[in-house]
Amino acid sequence: MQIETLSNRNVKVEDYQSTFIVLNVDGELLRFDFKKKVEFRLNKGTVGKLKYFENHPLLIDYNENFVETFINSKPENSEKFTEEIKNAIDEKTLGWRNWKDYVVDGSFFQYENFVKNINDGNGRLLKAPYLITQSLIQVCEKHNVKIKSFGSELKTENYKLIIIENDFVIAKEFQINIKAATNSRLA
Repeated sequence: MQIETLSNRNVKVEDYQSTFIVLNVDGELLRFDFKKKVEFRLNKGTVGKLKYFENHPLLIDYNENFVETFINSKPENSEKFTEEIKNAIDEKTLGWRNWKDYVVDGSFFQYENFVKNINDGNGRLLKAPYLITQSLIQVCEKHNVKIKSFGSELKTENYKLIIIENDFVIAKEFQINIKAATNSRLA
């Protein structure tokens, strides 16, 4: 059994650790091991329909190369320009990621730096996945803002995603562990 065969079935998260999840499906406990897990947000006891994705806004960060973009001229209206950058990012992520995550860089590069660089017309603008960067380029062209981007072309990784209500796991693969699922409840 593959996890995608459970898509749209009601499940309950019985247990999880960093390397697996145990789901209750119609009274049967199934353990799925994560292969190369990169991100998760799980809560024991979550009940809902399991949704499986190979293409989803949460996967953009893992299935595409990041491109760093620098601004080289000022927009005529920096507030409108910033709003359109936000909208372009939100259009690609559908709200699953905060748009500011792409314009800040930990504690070194804060939102204030982003705004200052736009107002000055030079400096780092953002670091984002390839397709988000393509949307940014369109915004910059619309506002006659010159930019320079550094990074690779589009790559195509194949990370996958399961979502149960607001919980999710992103991994390269989900494999059922028959022995663990049948020998003990929590393995």
